[in-house]
Amino acid sequence: MHSDNPAIDRVRQALDIYRSIAACNVYLSRGDDVHALTAALMLPCYRARFEKLALRLSPEEEQELMSGLRQVAP
Repeated sequence: MHSDNPAIDRVRQALDIYRSIAACNVYLSRGDDVHALTAALMLPCYRARFEKLALRLSPEEEQELMSGLRQVAP
């Protein structure tokens, strides 16, 4: 579901992509099963999407993203 605020949507999307990147890293660290293969294929795509989206963020959105990343990161 999308909000009426595109800035909130961009930050949420960036956080979702970050979670996908983190999940890929977990699968890659676990071994060579089919999930690791899928993660290896998807990781560059997720990273590119994250970087592209991060470039579009305003300074306020960047701050919100950084705050969200601190909550997500272990």
